[in-house]
Amino acid sequence: MQPMRRLMALLAAALLPALVATAAAQDANITQPVADLEQLLAAEPLVITQAEISRPKAKGDITLRAEVSFGGAPPLRVKLRRAEPGADSFNNVPRYDFAAYELQKLFLDAAEYVVPPTTLRMVPLAEFAKYSPGVARTFSAADQVLAVAQYWLSDVKVVADVYSPERFAADPVYARHIGQLNVLTYLIRHRDSNLGNFLLGKAEVGARVFSIDHGVAFASDESDRGEVWKDMRVNRLPADTVERLRHVTPQLLADRLGVLAQWRLESRSYVPVANGKNLSENRGVRRAGSDLQMGLTKSEILAVHRLLTKLLERVDRGEITMVPAAAATPKSP
Repeated sequence: MQPMRRLMALLAAALLPALVATAAAQDANITQPVADLEQLLAAEPLVITQAEISRPKAKGDITLRAEVSFGGAPPLRVKLRRAEPGADSFNNVPRYDFAAYELQKLFLDAAEYVVPPTTLRMVPLAEFAKYSPGVARTFSAADQVLAVAQYWLSDVKVVADVYSPERFAADPVYARHIGQLNVLTYLIRHRDSNLGNFLLGKAEVGARVFSIDHGVAFASDESDRGEVWKDMRVNRLPADTVERLRHVTPQLLADRLGVLAQWRLESRSYVPVANGKNLSENRGVRRAGSDLQMGLTKSEILAVHRLLTKLLERVDRGEITMVPAAAATPKSP
């Protein structure tokens, strides 16, 4: 082993006990249990109490930073990104945002999610129009706007690139999080690495990393928005993450991603209902009678599995090495 690499290995070993404690003790980034946040975002009655454009200096930004009361509880800050009519336009494909969130569950525990709690919500048109003039119905049959609702992260910062090779070599917990992030971005073919789409936790050691915008991913058209995260940027991955990936089959992907959300039309409002049988494997936005359904198409799911297979082949050839998780795995909050 070269002297510098030997030194870095010794430093990592010395830091590990402190990093373990840090990883297990945090979560400064997501301050409520993920399961509770999922319930709030998806099911509780919603009232927007205050909202403004998230990035006013970004031309054409339609994302709201909103204070939202769920079920009468004190307001919670969330991101609300409205869909365009039809819910399937470039850089605005709500089902892709939700699919990225759900996909990570096949190889990550809640304490290590790289996409914060995310869901799809139907918001009354009149409610949304208060803060987003000119907003239109997503579907003509309902007086509603489909929105991606996502938990607004705490204790994070925007940096030019959340991936630092030097920090990756020296900080085992941070390296673990970066590897997990890269697995997701690779599997979904993330093609929008613009500033602000990736966030870094403020922790000095063991910082978490997050991906918050997935509108240009999966089967999106090629883009000029930055494709650095489309490929594997790292050559080391957590062994336990790789092991979980080995159990992800096309059927498991179809079960998780084929039907992501479903609603039924009642008096000009789409009301959420339990996910049912896939209404059309070849369409992402499906309607049958009064039912509306969204999910990944069969070809989009197969594309994810092909990339997964290629990734595991690279691991098996030794091109990507595996790092034992040991005790550095954060515990679920």
